[in-house]
Amino acid sequence: MIQPVFIDFEASSLSPVSWPIEAGLAWLDERKVVVESRLIRPRPEWPEDDWNPASEEVHGISRSDLDDAATADDVASWLWETVAGRQLVSDAPEFDQRWLDRLLDRSGPQIDDFDRVVWQAFSDCGEVKAGRLHRVYEKRMNRPIRHRAGDDAACLCHAWLAGVGK
Repeated sequence: MIQPVFIDFEASSLSPVSWPIEAGLAWLDERKVVVESRLIRPRPEWPEDDWNPASEEVHGISRSDLDDAATADDVASWLWETVAGRQLVSDAPEFDQRWLDRLLDRSGPQIDDFDRVVWQAFSDCGEVKAGRLHRVYEKRMNRPIRHRAGDDAACLCHAWLAGVGK
């Protein structure tokens, strides 16, 4: 079975020119969920006027919180080394792919869709393996979304772990 790394970003806004402000990763080490996240100091060329107070209200990260954060290059290096070629999975790949590419300053590895990966992992030729998909989505529904990158990536990883079972 694949051992994906679940990825999530928080961002300056949801606009087409938005930029990542926090990256979160979660993965399984044996049966333990490992979670890491980093705040991201914006690059000078990222449009400062894209900061959206409504987005700040959702994730709770103020623009000033980023002034002492790790540089985008440092976070990109950390992310690249941590992922180490493993499959990336997100519940919002269309957004997270854009923010990953912006963070890396180039096209990054392809982020797969959580629902598609779960279906492939926990079904057999289209036949659902007894209870596994149910456990994944039950766990996912019972964990609150906090809109912090590490916590949200961990939520996906815990759901995956529920599907893996005992």
